[in-house]
Amino acid sequence: MTPVRRFFAGRVLLALLMAAAIAPQATHAVQALTFAVMTPHAKVDSQHNWQVLEQHLNKELPEARFVVQTMESNALRAAIRQGRVDFVLTEPSEFVRMTHEGGLSAPLATLTDMEAGKPLRVVGGTIVTRKGMPGMVTLQDLSGRQVAVASMDSFEGYQLQAHTLQLAGVAVEKYLLTGEPQDTALQAVLDGRADAAFVGNGLIEKLAREGRLDLGRIQVVNPQNLSGYPFASSTKLYPQWPVLAMPHVREELAVRVSGALLSLPRGGATARAMGIQGFALPTEYEPVRQVMRALKLPPFDSASGVSLRDVWNAYRIPALVFMAGLLAFATAAVRAMVLSRRLKDLNASLELRVQARTSELAKRNDDLDHMLEHLSVARDELVQSAKLASLGALVAGVAHELNTPIGNGLMVATSLDERIRVFKEAMQTNPRRATMEHFVEDLTEAADILAHSLQRAATLVASFKQVAVDQTTSQRRRFDLLETIDEIATSLRPTLKHSGCSVVLPEQRVPVELDSYPGPLGQVLANLINNCIVHGYGEGASGAIHIDVRADGDDFVCLDVRDEGRGIAPQYLDRVFDPFFTTRLGHGGSGLGLHIVHNIVVHSMGGKISVKSQLGQGTVFSLRLPRVAPECAEQKTASGHESIRPLL
Repeated sequence: MTPVRRFFAGRVLLALLMAAAIAPQATHAVQALTFAVMTPHAKVDSQHNWQVLEQHLNKELPEARFVVQTMESNALRAAIRQGRVDFVLTEPSEFVRMTHEGGLSAPLATLTDMEAGKPLRVVGGTIVTRKGMPGMVTLQDLSGRQVAVASMDSFEGYQLQAHTLQLAGVAVEKYLLTGEPQDTALQAVLDGRADAAFVGNGLIEKLAREGRLDLGRIQVVNPQNLSGYPFASSTKLYPQWPVLAMPHVREELAVRVSGALLSLPRGGATARAMGIQGFALPTEYEPVRQVMRALKLPPFDSASGVSLRDVWNAYRIPALVFMAGLLAFATAAVRAMVLSRRLKDLNASLELRVQARTSELAKRNDDLDHMLEHLSVARDELVQSAKLASLGALVAGVAHELNTPIGNGLMVATSLDERIRVFKEAMQTNPRRATMEHFVEDLTEAADILAHSLQRAATLVASFKQVAVDQTTSQRRRFDLLETIDEIATSLRPTLKHSGCSVVLPEQRVPVELDSYPGPLGQVLANLINNCIVHGYGEGASGAIHIDVRADGDDFVCLDVRDEGRGIAPQYLDRVFDPFFTTRLGHGGSGLGLHIVHNIVVHSMGGKISVKSQLGQGTVFSLRLPRVAPECAEQKTASGHESIRPLL
């Protein structure tokens, strides 16, 4: 007995002993296991009854629940990748590929097939051609011919024949792929579509027994003289199909399954019911590996035929010991070098670091000075941009408000034109005094509507012109605070309509006269209303913005702008008027809106501004303005520091 067979014999004995020891201790927990059997194609293999194997395994291992499934090659590979298979019965070349790619160990057992009551532990390939076809006797006669093949992944139906031709120095360049099952390749030869066909051993004999093939119509190329072998073969014989356990299967379970397979009586009723002779100790599959390496089939399709996995599996322990020693030596050497160099570098670089740090600090001071200068310029530019944006909102308001009176006038003019046409026709056909009187009445009514619409448009233009002059020149004058609030709310009507928000104006309409700067005040109101829309309610939300006015003695007026939105977090309340502070960084916020408001209220109008807010309950901005702006504010505004060139 060879060492390999002695090893597996001991393994079988161990499996039997473990089965006897574990069986009495079996728990009620049942483990579900899948035993996959590779079939040549998707149809069920009618030659074997694998359900009997399922029953046998469940009987021998009561603590597990086996399900035997037949799968074609592609489905089997997918199931293995997804971890849905625990044990596999597959062809030899597939076992070699799985061993290299999936890290499988030795097989558990080797299938022993049965033919005419005799055990078959080997397989081979057959090359078939039509009987009497001239020049088709030897392997060399296949050169330049077309050969039918069911699948080039088949070990018995292609790889063995291709290896035999390779050893004989014969190259077949034209293949006709017919697809599984293999009898389709044989049919291509009989139909004259191919000169020869590659099929597995036993196929032609099986078809002849079933009455589907007349052996007198075919002949075997390169027949082998194999004593006691019942099939015609064109190749040498190789090991039968192996049974494998996937890497995730516990070793003790794999050993028990191996014992259950090998304990199956050979040629017994159970084995015969499966259509096989039984299972034997695992065979050496090195000849299969040599065939695949010679044909450069995966995983031997690299230039050398030897993968890194092969080298690693063969020299794993010595390599680990060598790498550990090398790593320890390299670590010690590198550490000594690093420590030595570090001491030198530290001594040499201390003085350079001090000099570099001093230069860096000086450079940073210069950079900060330049940055402050740029920020000051940027702030001034943003202030001007904010004023222009406010003017843009004013223009939008003008267009929106003028649309109604102009539209009314246009409608009246159109109706009047139609009425004149009808009047002319009536006067030509049947002139009557009543017709003339009705026409005069209609004409008078149309003239009144036109006059009213044009008067409304003229009033709006004058009002908007005054607002524009105020916002762009910052001129001081006497004005009614409530009237200015109405004008600003009107100019912002398109913005309010787009956002879904509304402005609730003061209920009391007693004039509140101020001697101050209506333009900057309008900019303050516009900024506060926009702040309520953008920050108070946010995108997709809407609500009311309340503006309240009340007297504070004889010399001051209080103005509140209040929303019912999200509110401001407590940690931000002390910073809302700081320049460039914004909670919408990266979303269009400049951080200057409320800073501009603060500067105008305090420095231009001589007033005060404060904010109160609670999360979820809204925010109130409170302005306390003098009825007469202080003289210093007037001089600063007149100097042009906060004004821009008039645009209207």
